[in-house]
Amino acid sequence: MTKRSRVRSAAILLAAIIGTSCGPAAPRKILTVEEVVARIDELDGRTVSVAGYLPECGGNNCILYRSKADSHQWDRVKVALSANRRVAIPDVPALGIGSGTNFEFDAKAAPFTHGYVVITGTITNECRFEGKPACTDRGPDLEPETIAAGGPPARS
Repeated sequence: MTKRSRVRSAAILLAAIIGTSCGPAAPRKILTVEEVVARIDELDGRTVSVAGYLPECGGNNCILYRSKADSHQWDRVKVALSANRRVAIPDVPALGIGSGTNFEFDAKAAPFTHGYVVITGTITNECRFEGKPACTDRGPDLEPETIAAGGPPARS
């Protein structure tokens, strides 16, 4: 092999490496609300995408539920509590969604409320104590960056 052919082979190999490394990034796995809640300490500080149901988002209330049924279950609990009735608190996974940079997330989320979404953002466990929610207002389990339409969870 001549010097010229070795240089040419090295140049082709280098071009192939650069070409594949500059290609599209591998898609990020979309986690469920249940997966994130179970691993919130491990995921603390990481950017993730989470799929779930977003009933509403504004002021001190922006919570991502595993499903529409979980959201409705919490709605019934809130009605019972406001009527001073005793009620069992459901143990359903949910994530508090922060307000985003410059508090702009509520406006971004408005077209997606009452539907299934995928929210990408940074996980924080600052409002968790022994895995349970510990903030009384809008706890930022997920500090959001983007939101997109999603679908209901797959049935197992």
